[in-house]
Amino acid sequence: MRKLRAGGLVEAISRRLSRESFTFILVGLGFLLLYALTSGPKTDYNEHVLLANALLHGHTWINPTKDMEQAIYRGHSYIVHPPLSAFFLLPMVAVFGPALNQTAVCVVMGALSCALAWRLTRILDSTSSRLWLMVFFGVGTTVWYEATLGNSWDFALVLSTLPTLLALSEIFGQSRPLAVGIFAGVAALARYDLVLAWPFYLVILLVQHRWNGLKVFVGFALATAVYVWFNEARFGTLNDIALWVYARRDSWLQQDMHGGAPFQLRFLATNLHTLLFIGPVVDDRFPYIHPQMGGQALILTSPAFLLALRPDFRKPVPLMLLLAACFSMGPSLLVYASGFMQFGTRYYVQVFPFLFALMVLGVKERGLDQLGKILIVFSVLLVTFGVWHIRTMGYGG
Repeated sequence: MRKLRAGGLVEAISRRLSRESFTFILVGLGFLLLYALTSGPKTDYNEHVLLANALLHGHTWINPTKDMEQAIYRGHSYIVHPPLSAFFLLPMVAVFGPALNQTAVCVVMGALSCALAWRLTRILDSTSSRLWLMVFFGVGTTVWYEATLGNSWDFALVLSTLPTLLALSEIFGQSRPLAVGIFAGVAALARYDLVLAWPFYLVILLVQHRWNGLKVFVGFALATAVYVWFNEARFGTLNDIALWVYARRDSWLQQDMHGGAPFQLRFLATNLHTLLFIGPVVDDRFPYIHPQMGGQALILTSPAFLLALRPDFRKPVPLMLLLAACFSMGPSLLVYASGFMQFGTRYYVQVFPFLFALMVLGVKERGLDQLGKILIVFSVLLVTFGVWHIRTMGYGG
């Protein structure tokens, strides 16, 4: 009887929802279950929860925890991250207080990111291809690891994928300039690097003949206003100086940076090595191959991202998406650290939506052949192995 009632409930819900909406919910719930079952413990690096709690008490400074990255300015401690994460957590912290489990929230965001990736594939005619791409995004990229870790950097990176995926879905859908501008603006408040993608959204709207006055700039302007307010409230400056303040007070960083700024051209070689070449550790301990603490090259965690090179880049939309990804990676390629303790390449999760959109366009143009499926299978195996290894045995070196 219970099974019949449950089946009737599912049938009633599915009748009320469109098939696409119903599938969107199922995809989100499926990844929520997977991510919840493979989640790490509650993180102690919960800067975003602390800032949200501070904002609820009328100030932007926080009471730091041990080993937390903090910018100490005029006697107060401030987080070094953009503000969107704290804004996002405000209602939850208002209900649950500073004890809110930041990792659990990150798990939910990761599942929602997968559902939005599914939505992005709706321009494809083949359900099979959509399923392959969805599986890749959810378990063949390090979104899985980042979402189930939930530390401060990971949380901000996973959160940044949500508005970017919404902006790209809008580009592939109705292309409403106001919606694109708002989503792109919100994404930049999660990761400042994503402001460098704004010009390419504008070009796409122009070539799609969707330019409608200055509507797209509304979202950009609102995001800029929030950015300026946040910095004025903390430091009395137009720009966010938190990372600079933090770096100046850290003796190890100052030694590494030779007293310079956190972003320097001389850091490019190290970051490119991490992004493109760093591999796992191989030794005589089971299982003999071990993920490095310093990360692994993108091609050694998610080789299926090679499919992002398949669209015809003589067309303006694929070219603009590629440039948006490249430019949004720029600051991470010049920063003093390549990610410290990580699996894969943490700082580039923010551009995964652009690469995924290029994969979707490539599949739409050329289909998903056997080589593409093999690359997706390898990606799933590599990421699954990495998540399992780190959660059960830690890093290899």
